[in-house]
Amino acid sequence: MKKECFALIGAALLVANHALAKAGEAAEEAASPMAVAQLDGFALGLAQAEAFSGVLLVARDGEILLERAYGKRDSREDHENTVDTRFNLASAGKMFTAVAILQQVAAGRITLDTSVGEVLRDYPNQDFATQVTIRHLLTHTAGAGDIDLFGVENAKNRDSVHSVADMMALHAHRPPAFPPGSSQEYGNFGHVVLGRIVEVLSGQSFEAYIQDHVFGPSGMSRTAFVDCPDNAADIAVGYVELDGEQKLNCETLPRRGFPAGGQVSTARDMFKFVEALRAGKLLPAALFSEAIRPQREFMGLGFFATEYGPGYPKRNFRWGHAGSADGICTDVRTYPLTGETVIALSNTDVPGCFEVTNFLHRQWELRHKVGEDHRPDNQPQALEAAPDSSFRPTPVRGAA
Repeated sequence: MKKECFALIGAALLVANHALAKAGEAAEEAASPMAVAQLDGFALGLAQAEAFSGVLLVARDGEILLERAYGKRDSREDHENTVDTRFNLASAGKMFTAVAILQQVAAGRITLDTSVGEVLRDYPNQDFATQVTIRHLLTHTAGAGDIDLFGVENAKNRDSVHSVADMMALHAHRPPAFPPGSSQEYGNFGHVVLGRIVEVLSGQSFEAYIQDHVFGPSGMSRTAFVDCPDNAADIAVGYVELDGEQKLNCETLPRRGFPAGGQVSTARDMFKFVEALRAGKLLPAALFSEAIRPQREFMGLGFFATEYGPGYPKRNFRWGHAGSADGICTDVRTYPLTGETVIALSNTDVPGCFEVTNFLHRQWELRHKVGEDHRPDNQPQALEAAPDSSFRPTPVRGAA
């Protein structure tokens, strides 16, 4: 049903696009008032079809062009989302860990090629400790795998871990799944290791460090680590179907935000985070530029760096991060060439938020007849946003 809604809404807007394209050159700018109004209508249509519920923010060169809430904060109640509603970030929160570890690089405490064992001297698995580097962990080329904190089957693990060190201990005896650097496999455990390294190097708990060195300097006063569930009236509620019943998604998610994501935030706070990065408040400019440069397929250093190479318009290259889990869909992306930042935080399943954040640039492609049929067959395959209970990225595309 949702797919049919996407198709109908998209078809109607495509017809409108062709008409608007004839109105003048202004229609060619993805973030023109006309294009942003179309995006607003598209998001509203998805919300009415119950395919998207959340907050959308669009900015260009630091100026907010659209900030609007859609749908309900809790699908079982009448309260609507507002622009101040906070949403679970899922894997979009991995960017905070990336910044924290890169701050350690900037301070000269480690390098990108420092091995895990050089910092975590008692790390149990010696192959992992000696072969895996900071760079491998940031680019998902360590073979670190996932972490057993998701799904109903891992409820005991969720109840037993009370610190980043506890989380790391779940899999610290596990060797790399492949020779580090030889392949790329997206997962969550590598960021837990990075979070523990931040703790050891800084002498602070991971949460305290992120608050002091990321949220604080960015002015992110509405972003936090909270318990799941937190019944605060400003936190969106997500659901998952279990045994034929709709239950809180906390039944399948980690009990609290951790280095692989799961913090709560607003779209405005995430925009502040993006602007703080761009302004050099969190990382030196040269290191940040390296972090958002493609390092391996879809990854920079802890940030997605996607849609580049043969067959892609230069304007489509973007950096950021996204994520999904049961009852969660998040996407934070910035396009350097156009100066656009598009943020969608949602308490509905994929792919709703990705349809929204893709809209401006996909519509530009349609107007200019640029699409999948014009791209080489040897493009790396997209990562699918799987409908399971693990933090997954948005489908991304790039070229090595």
